[in-house]
Amino acid sequence: MAKFRVRVSTGEACGAGTWDKVSVSLVGTEGESALLPLDRLGREFSAGAEEDFEVTLPQDVGQVLLLRAHKTLPAQPLLCPPAPDAWFCRWFQLELPQGAALRFPCYQWLEGAGHLVLREGTAKVSWADRHPTLQQQRQKELEVRRAMYSWKNYIQGWPQCLDQMTVKELDLNIKYSVVKNANFYLKAKSAFIELKFKGLLDRTGLWRSLREMRRMFNFHRTPAAEYIYEHWQEDAFFASQFLNGLNPVLIRRCHSLPENFPVTDAMVAPVLGPETTLQAELERGSLFLVDHAILSDIHTNVLNGKPQFSAAPMTLLYQCPGHGPLLPLAIQLSQTPGPNSPIFLPSDDKWDWLLAKTWVRYAEFSVHEALTHLLHAHLLPEVFAMATLRQLPHCHPLFKSTGLGIEGFSELIKRNMTQLSYTDLCLPEDIQARGVEDIPGYYYRDDGMQIWGMPSSLDTREALVKYLTMVIFTCSARHAAVSAGQFDSCVWMPNLPSTMQLPPPTSKGKARPEGFIATLPSVNVTCDVIITLWMLSKEPGDRRPLGTYPDEHFIEEAPKQSIATFQNHLAQISRAIRERNQTLPLPYTYLDPPLIENSVSI
Repeated sequence: MAKFRVRVSTGEACGAGTWDKVSVSLVGTEGESALLPLDRLGREFSAGAEEDFEVTLPQDVGQVLLLRAHKTLPAQPLLCPPAPDAWFCRWFQLELPQGAALRFPCYQWLEGAGHLVLREGTAKVSWADRHPTLQQQRQKELEVRRAMYSWKNYIQGWPQCLDQMTVKELDLNIKYSVVKNANFYLKAKSAFIELKFKGLLDRTGLWRSLREMRRMFNFHRTPAAEYIYEHWQEDAFFASQFLNGLNPVLIRRCHSLPENFPVTDAMVAPVLGPETTLQAELERGSLFLVDHAILSDIHTNVLNGKPQFSAAPMTLLYQCPGHGPLLPLAIQLSQTPGPNSPIFLPSDDKWDWLLAKTWVRYAEFSVHEALTHLLHAHLLPEVFAMATLRQLPHCHPLFKSTGLGIEGFSELIKRNMTQLSYTDLCLPEDIQARGVEDIPGYYYRDDGMQIWGMPSSLDTREALVKYLTMVIFTCSARHAAVSAGQFDSCVWMPNLPSTMQLPPPTSKGKARPEGFIATLPSVNVTCDVIITLWMLSKEPGDRRPLGTYPDEHFIEEAPKQSIATFQNHLAQISRAIRERNQTLPLPYTYLDPPLIENSVSI
């Protein structure tokens, strides 16, 4: 018989401790031990505790391969059945009489009575498991995972997702923490109560004026939202949002004008000046296009009993010489030119031009929420997460208030799924394909490329590194870039309307302030969207910034050093971003590493 110590660490989260009884058994090259109770005077396994237990191993099991952790309910009178009690275990450590201590990372919840099978923390790929017991454990773990996390088609044409009907059915290990869940719902409740008390939440009519819309700032205000309110009508700010706004992934260099966008030199001369032409600027590479063609003939919603409208605009932009601003040159609100689809210009009447720009902003909202945000930053990361849970064991080293509604969003996702490619998700290739490598003031590109920061050809190690970088970037930095600023961009609703109540204009000279307001979303729809985007933009506690890994799955020095190097690199990027932002009238903060979540967390 041999005596040794077992050290156990319990998580610090609310409810992580347990009153249940815990024991372990050891599986070695010579067999498996009996259960070894971890028991002493007083309560064990309190939240945040690290505790030592001395146990006696009755027989030699040889080299230790696995540790089984068993949790049983405490004895209770029959008339008082024990309540379910979950326990979050961080790790076990065996301090044997001979040899180095063995750490068994866990970082899992164990609900009710049951057991977990844990491996010593050295990372191993499948071919490195030489012992049959380890090979069998790896296979069994994956079989359990695949049964627990199975695929389903939520909507035909969408990416597959987890086969669960409600959040309540989710495994505790992939749910929000208690604190995060409580913060999220308290935040939502407070927002609804505030806007209901102000009489806005249930008001289905139009806003009385642009000035009245300013009341939404009393709900919550940010420096970015204040800046947007002051500058939303300016052409330079309108254009800048294609670079550093919510949807910085559509703008591309224009090498030739589309045949269905018949812009002429005379139309754009007031902006370009008399010394140049469209052809000359195309050859110089100073023209850019944002095309929302994917919105053509999309299904629209019915809100407050009224049908809503959509458009599929094209926007031509001009990069002024030197480091001058990016400016809009022309906007066409459909994909079919003709007398009922005029090309709107900066030289048009103020309200004609403002209305055309607002239709483009509405198109940006629709494409952003359905594709850039929902599909690319949520549905695809769920695929990555599901594949990881089903294929990689622990030891592996690696809509309510919108103009389109669920049917329109669904159709957009189906259309985009037929076009989406792997390179679209790889930032360096995406930037190159869109021809925006050198456009100035593109902070999404500049900050994103620093965070991407990995070498890039899936049959080589380099290809694997590139693929994993894409997954990590998509689930962290890209999601932050397209999610964190939703409230900032939308709280001044005319900057990013979620729907339009009147059809796109078919002629010029008819737009008026009252017609502009009548086109915008109603009061209650505005409130619904702003509350939703406020909740989705702000992390509800329990944050884990990029590069922060409280779950210590790796025990070797090499990966620990890699993590430290990565953290130092992120700190350098953050310092550079914050220094640059001090010189900007509107700081670009969404890709500052401490503000980026490790994963899609909301």
